[in-house]
Amino acid sequence: MTTATVATPMPAFDNGHAGLANQVRSEWTKLRSVRSTWICLVIVFVAGIGLSALVSNVEAGQWSHLGLADRASFDPVRFSQTGSFLSQFVVGVLGALIITSEYATGSIRTTLAVMSKRPTVLAAKLLVIGGVVAVVAEVTAFASFFVGQAVLLAHGAKVLPAGSSILTQVRSATIPYVSLSDGGALRAVFLSGIYLLLLSLLACATGFVLRHTAGAIAAFVGVILVLPLIVSVLPSSVAQSFEKYLPSNLGLAMTLVTTRKTDFAGVLFTPWTAVGLLLVYTVAAVVLAGWLLVHRDA
Repeated sequence: MTTATVATPMPAFDNGHAGLANQVRSEWTKLRSVRSTWICLVIVFVAGIGLSALVSNVEAGQWSHLGLADRASFDPVRFSQTGSFLSQFVVGVLGALIITSEYATGSIRTTLAVMSKRPTVLAAKLLVIGGVVAVVAEVTAFASFFVGQAVLLAHGAKVLPAGSSILTQVRSATIPYVSLSDGGALRAVFLSGIYLLLLSLLACATGFVLRHTAGAIAAFVGVILVLPLIVSVLPSSVAQSFEKYLPSNLGLAMTLVTTRKTDFAGVLFTPWTAVGLLLVYTVAAVVLAGWLLVHRDA
C-alpha cells in the first residue's frame, strides 16, 4: 500500500508588498539580535543628552565674560544639539554594519537566495535602519533640548520680553533661554534628528556599494570629518565655493536658529535647502547601491 504525499509549496516570500513586509521583519530581527546595535543606540542617546548638558553648562558659565559679538552668536538650541557631532559617526557605523556584516560573514548569499528581488533587500534594510535611527534620533534631540534649557535655567537664564532687539539681548546680563515655540527652535531640533536619519541611510548605501566594513566606515568618516579639513586648507576663494555643500555644513545649516545666521552669512544654505541637498546626496547613493546590487554577484 502506498501513501500519497502532497508537497506543501514554500510561501512566496518575494511577491509584491508581502515580500517587502517579510523582508522588513527579517531585517528587524537581524538588527535587534546583535549587541552592537543596542550599544550604538545607547551611545547616541547618552552622548546626545550628556554633551548637551555639558556644553550648555560650560557656555552658560562663560556668559558674563563674553563680548557683545559672542553674546550675539550665543545659540541655546545649537548647544543642546552638540551630541549630534558624535552621534553622526555612530549612526554611520550602524548604517554601514547592517549590510557589510552580512558580506563579511557570507550570509548575504542566503539573504539574496531567499529574496530573489534584490531591490527589496535594499529597501527593507533602508526602512529598518531608517526607522530605528529616526525614532532614537528624534527622541534624543528633543530630550537634549529640554535638558540643555534646564541647565541654562539653573544658571539663571530667563526669557527676554517679546520684541527685544538684538542689542538689548546682547547687553542683557541674563543668559537667553528659548522654548520650542520660539522662532526656529522646533525646526532646528526636529532637523537635528532628520540629519542623523539621512546620514544613516547614506552610510547604508555606502555599505552596499563598497561591501566592506572598514572601507564603508572609512569612506563615511572621510566625507564627514576629513573632507572638511581638506577644504579648509584650500585658498579661501576656493573653499567658500565648496564648503557649504559638505554634508557636515549642511547639518550645521539645518540646526542653526536665526540668532546665529549672521555668523555664517553667505557660507551656509538655508535650513530647508540644506535638507533638500543632503536628501539628493542620499538618494543618489541609494540609486547607485541599488544598481550595483542588481548587476553584481553576491
